[in-house]
Order: sequence, then C-alpha cells, then structure tokens
Amino acid sequence: MSNNQPESLELYLFPSCPFAQRVNMSLIRSGLEYSKKVFTPMDMPENLKQISPLGNVPVLLINNKESIFESAVIADYIAQISPVSLEPKDEITRAQMRAWSNYSDDCFTKFMAVLNAENEKDMLEANEKFINAFHVLSNQRINKGPYFYGEQYTTIDSSYGPLFLRMKTLNQLFPAFTYQSLPDNISQWMDNLCNSDTLKDSIIGNFNEVFKMFLNKMAGSGYINQQLQK
Repeated sequence: MSNNQPESLELYLFPSCPFAQRVNMSLIRSGLEYSKKVFTPMDMPENLKQISPLGNVPVLLINNKESIFESAVIADYIAQISPVSLEPKDEITRAQMRAWSNYSDDCFTKFMAVLNAENEKDMLEANEKFINAFHVLSNQRINKGPYFYGEQYTTIDSSYGPLFLRMKTLNQLFPAFTYQSLPDNISQWMDNLCNSDTLKDSIIGNFNEVFKMFLNKMAGSGYINQQLQK
C-alpha cells in the first residue's frame, strides 16, 4: 500500500468486457475514489487512442494525463495505492496469488471454446475441459471463508468474479451448459462472489442482455448462440 494516492482515477470500459469488470471490482473494494467512462465498441471516445496505445479496454487514466492498460497490471497498481489491503501479507503467497490470478485467463480461454463450439458434441467436450481446469485451482483454495484467501478479499477474487458471473448467466440462459461437477470449494467461492455487493455493483446495465450481445459479437456462429436464437 502507498500513501501516494492520485488526485483522480477514471476507468474506461465496455459493459460486456470481463477484464474491465475485474478492474472495476478491485476499485470498488479499494476505497479509492474513481469515475467510469462507459462506452461500446461502436461508440468509442475520441481520446481513447491517446490514453490506450492499443485502443483496448480497460484502461485507467490517472490525474488526467498518465494511463495504464492491461487488467492485471491495473489491478496490481490499484493494490499498491489502495488504503485497503487487497493482497496477502506474505510475499510468497502474494506471488502465488498473482500466478493463479493469471490462470483465470486460461480458464476464460477454455470458456470461450465452449461458446464457440460448432455443435453440441464439441460444446460438451469443451465444457468438460473447462470445468476440469478448476480442479487444478481447487487444490490452492485451502482457506475457509467467502473469498479465495478466507476472510480477506484480494485481487484474485476480482480475477475470477467476472468469469463466475458469465458461467451462472450462461447456465440460466442455456441449461445444457452446466458446472455441477465443479469442486465444492470452488462452487462455494463462486456463489459467495456472485452474491456479493462487490460483484453486483460492478455490473453495468441488464447483464443478461449485455451477455447476449457479447455472445452475438464474440461467438455468433457458435452452437450455443445459434440455439438461443431459435
């Protein structure tokens, strides 16, 4: 944690972007004051290229002049300046947390394989591989409590919360996608995060509709989206 807190923070994000939601969750928990600039890929702000070299979101504008992009980097920066501790105190555990936070990207890639599967058989196979990825993670969640590290909310919770939300939303829209075989400790963590005010407050708009738009854009020809269109 640092006492050198910026005068202003502005988060640029799409409502459908899980990586932007990850940053938003960390900011909500940080106790820092910040504002949001919400837009869509069809309505990009004129200054986005100036503050985001790759034109991507999320991007965090600091004091109206400096910017940071890439969600993991932004989350780490937030943890360093937050008046609230968002990381384990132990240095080794803190490093492990960052490694397993990055593992959420692998899990999200497997989730996208489910969404983009061309037929039911491929979707079910991709779903099995996706759920199996959490069995690896379950061995690391050894603390009882609502969050990954027990009672303390850390940035790893922000990393997986957006994915858990999308899993639950997809199951509601398309019950053939199931996560019943998740390890119990991961399932409990998922429920705790999805029921938390932190995750609920990070949602922008009607998330079912936001998620459907995400499906149309990112997996429009996939089996799941085609079934939902019927």
